[in-house]
Amino acid sequence: MQKGDTVIHTRQVVFNGYRAELERTVFIGEPSKQQRKTFEVMRLAQETAMEFIKPGVTAKQVDKVARDVIHKAGLGEYAIHRVGHGIGVSSHEEHYLRFDNDLVLEEGMVYTIEPGIYIPGLGGFRHSDTVVLTAGGNKLITEYPRDLDSLVFE
Repeated sequence: MQKGDTVIHTRQVVFNGYRAELERTVFIGEPSKQQRKTFEVMRLAQETAMEFIKPGVTAKQVDKVARDVIHKAGLGEYAIHRVGHGIGVSSHEEHYLRFDNDLVLEEGMVYTIEPGIYIPGLGGFRHSDTVVLTAGGNKLITEYPRDLDSLVFE
Protein backbone atom coordinates (compact mmCIF):
# COMPACT_ATOMS: atom_id res chain seq x y z
CA MET A 1 0.00 0.00 0.00
CA GLN A 2 1.14 3.52 -0.67
CA LYS A 3 0.06 7.10 -0.02
CA GLY A 4 -3.10 7.95 -1.89
CA ASP A 5 -4.57 4.44 -1.67
CA THR A 6 -8.14 3.83 -0.54
CA VAL A 7 -8.71 0.55 1.33
CA ILE A 8 -11.95 -1.13 2.43
CA HIS A 9 -11.06 -2.92 5.66
CA THR A 10 -13.42 -5.72 6.74
CA ARG A 11 -13.85 -7.41 10.11
CA GLN A 12 -16.38 -10.03 11.14
CA VAL A 13 -16.85 -11.40 14.61
CA VAL A 14 -18.69 -14.52 15.71
CA PHE A 15 -20.50 -14.78 19.04
CA ASN A 16 -22.48 -17.89 19.97
CA GLY A 17 -22.40 -18.93 16.31
CA TYR A 18 -23.78 -15.64 14.92
CA ARG A 19 -21.88 -13.05 12.93
CA ALA A 20 -21.63 -9.29 12.80
CA GLU A 21 -19.75 -7.33 10.15
CA LEU A 22 -17.98 -4.00 10.28
CA GLU A 23 -16.19 -2.42 7.32
CA ARG A 24 -14.53 0.95 7.00
CA THR A 25 -13.03 2.82 4.10
CA VAL A 26 -9.60 4.00 5.19
CA PHE A 27 -7.00 6.16 3.50
CA ILE A 28 -3.25 5.80 3.34
CA GLY A 29 -2.14 9.41 3.63
CA GLU A 30 -4.22 12.50 3.03
CA PRO A 31 -7.17 11.81 0.68
CA SER A 32 -7.69 13.96 -2.41
CA LYS A 33 -10.59 16.39 -2.75
CA GLN A 34 -12.44 13.89 -4.99
CA GLN A 35 -11.82 11.03 -2.53
CA ARG A 36 -13.16 13.22 0.30
CA LYS A 37 -16.30 14.10 -1.67
CA THR A 38 -16.97 10.48 -2.65
CA PHE A 39 -16.37 9.30 0.91
CA GLU A 40 -18.90 11.81 2.28
CA VAL A 41 -21.53 10.75 -0.27
CA MET A 42 -21.03 7.10 0.72
CA ARG A 43 -21.16 7.96 4.43
CA LEU A 44 -24.38 9.95 4.00
CA ALA A 45 -25.95 7.12 1.92
CA GLN A 46 -25.13 4.63 4.69
CA GLU A 47 -26.39 6.95 7.43
CA THR A 48 -29.64 7.56 5.53
CA ALA A 49 -30.26 3.82 5.08
CA MET A 50 -29.41 3.08 8.73
CA GLU A 51 -31.91 5.70 9.91
CA PHE A 52 -34.57 4.40 7.50
CA ILE A 53 -34.41 0.61 7.99
CA LYS A 54 -37.06 -0.81 10.34
CA PRO A 55 -39.77 -3.45 10.40
CA GLY A 56 -42.51 -2.80 7.85
CA VAL A 57 -40.38 -1.31 5.08
CA THR A 58 -39.28 -3.34 2.07
CA ALA A 59 -35.75 -4.37 1.22
CA LYS A 60 -35.92 -2.36 -2.02
CA GLN A 61 -37.03 0.78 -0.16
CA VAL A 62 -33.86 0.61 1.96
CA ASP A 63 -31.80 0.24 -1.21
CA LYS A 64 -33.61 3.19 -2.81
CA VAL A 65 -33.06 5.69 0.01
CA ALA A 66 -29.31 5.03 -0.05
CA ARG A 67 -29.12 5.03 -3.85
CA ASP A 68 -31.05 8.31 -4.03
CA VAL A 69 -28.27 10.00 -2.04
CA ILE A 70 -25.64 8.61 -4.41
CA HIS A 71 -27.59 9.53 -7.57
CA LYS A 72 -28.27 13.07 -6.30
CA ALA A 73 -24.49 13.53 -5.96
CA GLY A 74 -24.01 12.45 -9.60
CA LEU A 75 -22.29 9.17 -8.70
CA GLY A 76 -25.07 6.72 -9.54
CA GLU A 77 -23.13 4.95 -12.29
CA TYR A 78 -20.52 3.95 -9.70
CA ALA A 79 -23.01 2.42 -7.23
CA ILE A 80 -22.74 -1.16 -8.46
CA HIS A 81 -23.18 -2.86 -5.09
CA ARG A 82 -26.32 -3.83 -3.19
CA VAL A 83 -27.01 -1.69 -0.11
CA GLY A 84 -26.88 -4.64 2.28
CA HIS A 85 -27.44 -8.26 3.06
CA GLY A 86 -28.70 -10.51 5.79
CA ILE A 87 -26.13 -11.85 8.20
CA GLY A 88 -26.33 -14.56 10.84
CA VAL A 89 -24.63 -17.95 10.90
CA SER A 90 -23.07 -17.18 7.50
CA SER A 91 -21.32 -14.00 6.42
CA HIS A 92 -23.78 -13.31 3.58
CA GLU A 93 -27.35 -14.51 3.85
CA GLU A 94 -30.61 -13.74 2.17
CA HIS A 95 -32.41 -11.50 2.10
CA TYR A 96 -30.53 -8.86 0.15
CA LEU A 97 -31.27 -5.15 0.37
CA ARG A 98 -31.47 -4.46 -3.35
CA PHE A 99 -33.64 -2.79 -5.95
CA ASP A 100 -35.56 -5.93 -6.92
CA ASN A 101 -36.49 -7.33 -3.50
CA ASP A 102 -40.08 -6.71 -2.34
CA LEU A 103 -39.59 -8.51 1.00
CA VAL A 104 -41.23 -6.69 3.91
CA LEU A 105 -38.67 -6.56 6.73
CA GLU A 106 -39.62 -7.93 10.15
CA GLU A 107 -38.53 -7.46 13.74
CA GLY A 108 -35.57 -9.69 14.63
CA MET A 109 -34.01 -9.68 11.16
CA VAL A 110 -30.33 -8.74 11.05
CA TYR A 111 -28.75 -6.79 8.17
CA THR A 112 -25.55 -5.13 7.11
CA ILE A 113 -25.93 -1.64 5.71
CA GLU A 114 -23.15 -1.12 3.15
CA PRO A 115 -23.84 1.06 0.12
CA GLY A 116 -20.73 1.21 -2.01
CA ILE A 117 -19.28 3.55 -4.60
CA TYR A 118 -16.48 2.25 -6.85
CA ILE A 119 -14.70 4.67 -9.16
CA PRO A 120 -11.94 3.29 -11.40
CA GLY A 121 -8.65 5.03 -10.70
CA LEU A 122 -9.99 6.67 -7.53
CA GLY A 123 -10.99 3.76 -5.28
CA GLY A 124 -13.80 1.91 -3.58
CA PHE A 125 -15.80 3.55 -0.80
CA ARG A 126 -17.92 1.42 1.55
CA HIS A 127 -18.67 1.28 5.25
CA SER A 128 -20.64 -1.67 6.62
CA ASP A 129 -22.43 -1.85 9.93
CA THR A 130 -24.73 -4.50 11.34
CA VAL A 131 -28.21 -3.66 12.63
CA VAL A 132 -30.88 -5.78 14.31
CA LEU A 133 -34.44 -4.76 13.45
CA THR A 134 -36.43 -3.95 16.59
CA ALA A 135 -39.99 -2.89 17.38
CA GLY A 136 -38.69 0.67 17.74
CA GLY A 137 -36.65 0.65 14.52
CA ASN A 138 -33.20 -0.89 14.71
CA LYS A 139 -30.27 -1.43 17.03
CA LEU A 140 -26.73 -0.88 15.81
CA ILE A 141 -24.45 -3.66 17.07
CA THR A 142 -21.17 -2.51 15.49
CA GLU A 143 -19.34 0.58 16.67
CA TYR A 144 -16.31 2.26 15.13
CA PRO A 145 -15.80 5.83 13.93
CA ARG A 146 -17.31 6.57 10.51
CA ASP A 147 -15.92 10.06 9.97
CA LEU A 148 -13.14 10.62 7.45
CA ASP A 149 -10.63 12.22 9.81
CA SER A 150 -10.65 9.12 12.04
CA LEU A 151 -9.86 6.90 9.05
CA VAL A 152 -6.70 8.51 7.61
CA PHE A 153 -3.48 6.64 8.34
CA GLU A 154 0.05 7.77 7.52
